[in-house]
Amino acid sequence: MIDIHQLWKPNVIEKNQTLDVCMGSLHAWIHRGEKEWRIAHELQSESCERCASSISTEPFRSDLDWMRLIVEDQVGRVQLKPQLPDRPLIVRPEMPMCLMPKQSVQFFIGIPIWLAITFGAKHEQAIEIPTQPLSNSWFGQFTEGELCYAMKTTAKLSLEGLQTSPQRAVFPLEIRNLSEEKLNFERLCIRPQHLNIYQGESRLWTNKGRVSYRGEDNWSRIVYTSKAPEFDQAKYLLGKARTALQRGAFLKTFDTFKQRADIP
Repeated sequence: MIDIHQLWKPNVIEKNQTLDVCMGSLHAWIHRGEKEWRIAHELQSESCERCASSISTEPFRSDLDWMRLIVEDQVGRVQLKPQLPDRPLIVRPEMPMCLMPKQSVQFFIGIPIWLAITFGAKHEQAIEIPTQPLSNSWFGQFTEGELCYAMKTTAKLSLEGLQTSPQRAVFPLEIRNLSEEKLNFERLCIRPQHLNIYQGESRLWTNKGRVSYRGEDNWSRIVYTSKAPEFDQAKYLLGKARTALQRGAFLKTFDTFKQRADIP
């Protein structure tokens, strides 16, 4: 096992050496050969909480499905970087939720990260690999919905209920019911492609989100803050959002209502 902070530091690999990485369900091998690199990976069907990294000189494994990467011969540095999924993500609370009028709730949602493999001083990215298998799902109406990933992980109401996991980034999401009616929902659709990743003392984190529900017949607004959350000393920016959320964008978070997205 390794310190999660060490995982994101550069590794200098000599020729005929292999960087062996285990993270969650992912096992990846990054081998430096003569004038080329090779990358292979396997995903287990069951999730686990392992995190390990080592450099070995064991014989090259020909039984793996390798991807060959041609780079300049003097490039000997490889660095791993965390990324969030590139599609919206459907998460389910532990049970169907009913948020009463004028009430709010704070969720902590563990989002499985993807492992980006970069080379050289310019951090040229070769491949991204998910650390946990994610199934495909559809959110919204058949004609107006969007293709998403679906998570088996549930949203938690407290950090104590959220398992410490090196291959997940925690997304703090506050939901406010500003209406005079009950808010019933079973699924949330979040968009991790608009979130940054920060290194905390014991976890990875994203910036915070907030949804304000104003009733079934009104637009509701989601805000993603641009700063690190105030939890776990999460101050160091490890990865930037894939895409910036545009002001005035219209998105959907619950199955039951439309809502507007904006940035403060």
